[in-house]
Amino acid sequence: MSLATPPIRPESGAGALPDGVSVSSIKPSIGSYISGYRFDGESVSDDFRAAMRDQLHNRGLAIFEPGTVTAQNFTKFAGCLGEFFNYDGPHTPRAPDNPEATMILSAKDDHLRNHVWHADGGFRIDAPAFTGLYGKTIPESGGDTIFSNAAWVYEQLDPLFARYLDSLQVIQSPDATGHITDRYLDPEEAAQARLRMPPFEMPLVREHPVTGRKWVAVNESYVCYIKGVDRVHSQNILGILFDMIKSPEATCRIEWKQGALAVWDNRVVQHRAIKDYTSNAERVLYRCTMTV
Repeated sequence: MSLATPPIRPESGAGALPDGVSVSSIKPSIGSYISGYRFDGESVSDDFRAAMRDQLHNRGLAIFEPGTVTAQNFTKFAGCLGEFFNYDGPHTPRAPDNPEATMILSAKDDHLRNHVWHADGGFRIDAPAFTGLYGKTIPESGGDTIFSNAAWVYEQLDPLFARYLDSLQVIQSPDATGHITDRYLDPEEAAQARLRMPPFEMPLVREHPVTGRKWVAVNESYVCYIKGVDRVHSQNILGILFDMIKSPEATCRIEWKQGALAVWDNRVVQHRAIKDYTSNAERVLYRCTMTV
């Protein structure tokens, strides 16, 4: 796999960072650490909003240090990226101290699929554009999250293979790996969920509406198969792409700190949780999702 770094495509009108705010790269393929910024709980300046969107569009992921936001106002901060796209389920309840946030709870581990590579809401044709995840309660050890930049992955493909993938369609479903079956334990609720979230067809490769970068738009959680090819052919192609998405070169691993905030472009960035904490450890993350 090549380690070529794609050219930066600055967003038109991208703003400057405020004095005292610094940005450093996490990996060549993905991510930035942003430090020195403190949200006042009221509003985000147009310049900083533009700078943040530019970071997300070009680097995919931004990690903000503890103290940047609070559990109560992180949604207002992340919400500057777009309109809230609220969706929850029987095991991802609303946060009691922040109605715009849902909770990812270690107590619900048996019913969650967050340990499988996915994009949030990837079982929907109108999946959210951005996600914010706030570290509310962090285990003493373990519970990291891995992120991958599927746009960077596409740019490492052999051009002939990439051109072939450009021509393919895939079928996505919320129950490809049991998202509905494992979460909706009541048969009637599961049946209603399947009606609300039917399988749908989408391109295997998609193009970012702002940067024009293409990305590999399949993930292990929700893709069923490639349309129009035989089963073995489909599985082998998807296996190659899944392995590239999970490769060390395409990913970064974030060790959570209480009060830290991760924000990413959910269109091109996939992620998965690592369940290596002890069974009695408490891990609570607050999540919000936005569309544009």
